Amino acid sequence: MSVTDGQPNPKIILFALVLGTFMTALDATIVSVALPTMAEELLEAGHDTSNISWVLLIYTLMLCCFILLWSKLGSTKGYKKVFMTGVGVFAASSLMIGLCGFFPGLGLNAIILLRAVQGLGAGMVTAMSLAMVSSYLPKEIRGSSIGAVTLAASAGTAFGPAIGGILTTFHWSYIFFINVPIGLLCLFLCFRYMHVKEDLEDTGNRLDYTGAALLFVMLFTLIYYLNKGPEIGWTSELGIGLIFLMMIAAGLVFCWEQRTKDPLVDMGMIRDPMILRSVTATMLLFMAMAGSYLLLPYYLQFVQGYETMEYGFILIANSVGMMVMGPIVGKLADRTGKNKRFIVAGALVCALGFYMMMLYDEGTGLGWILISLFVMGAGIGMAMVACTNLSFEYIAEGQNGQLSGITNTFRQAGSSAGVAILNAVFMGFVVTVPDIDLIPGFRHAFFVAIIISLLAFVVGMGLKDKERTSSS
Repeated sequence: MSVTDGQPNPKIILFALVLGTFMTALDATIVSVALPTMAEELLEAGHDTSNISWVLLIYTLMLCCFILLWSKLGSTKGYKKVFMTGVGVFAASSLMIGLCGFFPGLGLNAIILLRAVQGLGAGMVTAMSLAMVSSYLPKEIRGSSIGAVTLAASAGTAFGPAIGGILTTFHWSYIFFINVPIGLLCLFLCFRYMHVKEDLEDTGNRLDYTGAALLFVMLFTLIYYLNKGPEIGWTSELGIGLIFLMMIAAGLVFCWEQRTKDPLVDMGMIRDPMILRSVTATMLLFMAMAGSYLLLPYYLQFVQGYETMEYGFILIANSVGMMVMGPIVGKLADRTGKNKRFIVAGALVCALGFYMMMLYDEGTGLGWILISLFVMGAGIGMAMVACTNLSFEYIAEGQNGQLSGITNTFRQAGSSAGVAILNAVFMGFVVTVPDIDLIPGFRHAFFVAIIISLLAFVVGMGLKDKERTSSS
């Protein structure tokens, strides 16, 4: 698909895409700090809250499992149409979840159902954002624009606990109401400034529903297993059954997508070594980052003694690191076309940040904590932006939507895996006798994060920058 109409105001269009991406990424983590308050209020209203964790899990599942379907739909129906539909669905469902806070009699099931709808809307936004940058914006600012959207996704995840902690001090419903004005502003900017005419793929209005169903089963079982592993038992009958089902679904996806006439996933793109290595490095970095985001609030609260709002502001240092380095890398990539050096350097800087975190103890000063968070964020910002830029250099005309979907699917899978792995390592090394000591758990978990970052470095070393022609 290509755009045949010029863009009068690319900066405002980029701002709309950043708004939508940040908003949907924010809701993946903003809810975590509100769950205890939400559970307490619903319990007082006489509701069973044993399934409260599904408020978090269902959003991730719905967001991740349908991204590739939305990407294909965007290629056939238009990126803008799918993006705006996603923003509208997300904002409307956010409003309804917020209203549940004033009508607790509706119960937990209503909130979980609406969070599922919210996740579907978030998936549409996430699937379209990178494709729209690559298709709608001028080539000379494409690298920095991809960097801005990539950072919006990372920063939204990082800012979630901080903003959630602040808003929950008023009422948990505010963490959902805040999405409504942001969503409306995003929609207004799209209506007002996103004047595009797209040459759409002609697929005879047919979508690969079989492939979508198989992908759903594969991703659902994988993410459910990674999130619920400690609860159901990693090697329990149910756990092994989920892995078995996931592997069967993965095999069927691979076979089906190679044989169907209009596949949901372009297997040729997956087999391209540069694209595969780029999205793998991205997945590894998201794995380390998301796992650390789970643990850092516990360290700051239970070891350092900070209140929710205080540690929320401390964690912003990580996002500052991303926002400082990410745009710089994007602009340099636009000018030089060199991305590999930033991927490998960023992975090493990220590993350095996790090494600094591995040295945390009861007496660690605030300055060391802030610097380590900044260093880790700077490394993530460098490597993530460069990975995304490099992968988009290797696609053909009209493949923007599919690559956007593949990239975001790998990111979400990495996030779920990182949370599961680092949490399992942390819990496995917490000392409980004679007194509870959390420090060994944190140290071993951050050591694993170092290993994951170094794996991203190794993968990055196998990448190659695409040479620019004189006409590029």
